[in-house]
Amino acid sequence: MKNQLTVFTVGGTDDTLAPVRGRAVRLPSALQTALADRYPEPVARLLGEAMIVGALVARSLKFDGRLVVQCHGTNEGAVSLLMADCTTDGHIRGYARYDEKALKSVTLDNRSPGANTLLGGGTFSMTIDQGPDTDLYQGLAAIEGQRLSDCAEHFFEQSDQIPTMMRLAVGQDVGPGGSQWTGGGLMIQRVAEDAARGETDSVFDTAKALMATVDDAELIDPDLPTDSLLYRLFNEDGVRVLDRLDVHAECRCSRDRLANTLKSFDAAARADMADDDGMIRARCEFCDVEYVFPVGGMEQA
Repeated sequence: MKNQLTVFTVGGTDDTLAPVRGRAVRLPSALQTALADRYPEPVARLLGEAMIVGALVARSLKFDGRLVVQCHGTNEGAVSLLMADCTTDGHIRGYARYDEKALKSVTLDNRSPGANTLLGGGTFSMTIDQGPDTDLYQGLAAIEGQRLSDCAEHFFEQSDQIPTMMRLAVGQDVGPGGSQWTGGGLMIQRVAEDAARGETDSVFDTAKALMATVDDAELIDPDLPTDSLLYRLFNEDGVRVLDRLDVHAECRCSRDRLANTLKSFDAAARADMADDDGMIRARCEFCDVEYVFPVGGMEQA
């Protein structure tokens, strides 16, 4: 099964436009690439949810750029920051910052803490970046509920006033080679009624009721193709697949980019950055790759 996003509609006919648009994503291996063994299980699950939200929303943007999903926790939680960086061409990466002592305290009472518990409340945001010559657009919402899908639904209701329902699942698939992180998500939105579509509430309400029956296992089941899941849910009103888009776990860090950044500092500043062995070390927070530069040879780096 591919790491892939499926664009679909529910309802509509050959003569009328669909009243519900949707996207489904399956990440059978991309989350493993992004998460690997870097995080404790509760943190990895929550970061995986953030990356699925980013993948679902970023591929709907009508320009080349990126979407950043961020969650800033409070002092009452164990996770202070979640960040999912997703480009409109399907590259996703993620990073989480957490406190080990606070996480142990939280998981003593709850072995599977959700978003509100891990973050202790805080803010959920989506930032749209269309490139260096444009202003950033950011919308905020409160962190509510134990799934980031709750936060995303509240975000769309508050920021864009688009009725939205989202379901997310992150789990571990155990195979001959060991366990591997996997995930899936489903998102539907009601299109505003107009002369071409007519009334849209009833189809959306039915789609929401059907989508509420989906469980986590269905969203990540490798033996249940996305098309089969969509047909199972929405065939009565009619479901049409419009497009399929690949998704990749890929970091945009590079040695050359970091070297150019270091060269912008003067020699004294670079010397202060170096360890006792005369090497400057920098680790990418997203992919955990460490870059090492000799402080004395930066001009040739």
